[in-house]
Amino acid sequence: MNITCDVIRDLLPLYHDDICSADSRTLIETHLDTCEDCKKELEKYNSEIVGGLNMNQTVHLDDAKQIENISRAWKRDKKVSFLQGVTFISILGSLGATLAYNAHGSYVAPDGRLVEAFGFIPLAFLFAFIAIISGLSLAVLMLIRKFKG
Repeated sequence: MNITCDVIRDLLPLYHDDICSADSRTLIETHLDTCEDCKKELEKYNSEIVGGLNMNQTVHLDDAKQIENISRAWKRDKKVSFLQGVTFISILGSLGATLAYNAHGSYVAPDGRLVEAFGFIPLAFLFAFIAIISGLSLAVLMLIRKFKG
């Protein structure tokens, strides 16, 4: 069977990585016995892989430290982002509960009782407390980051 070089070149990466079928392997090897251009193409795959390994085999300590620093920065940024989000949402919650309390208003029931939506008051204080705590934590974290460098 006569297979064109284009088909063989399409199959060469699979052949090189040893993931083609046995029939494809036999077909490629038969073609490589007669075609110098495809042999050179396969040698390019081998030289690129070997050259890439030789250049990347030495791991520089500086590169590892840089990656470690980036990892630490991402972890710190996650903490800061989380605290910023909690602070922002808590402030919105406190304002929302306060506005809901004021919007709901109060009225005198027919039996003479004063009816108010007191549930919003402790909710507003809870959100305000959470906002204060998370804001203070964020400030401390930022100060620590500033003094560490």
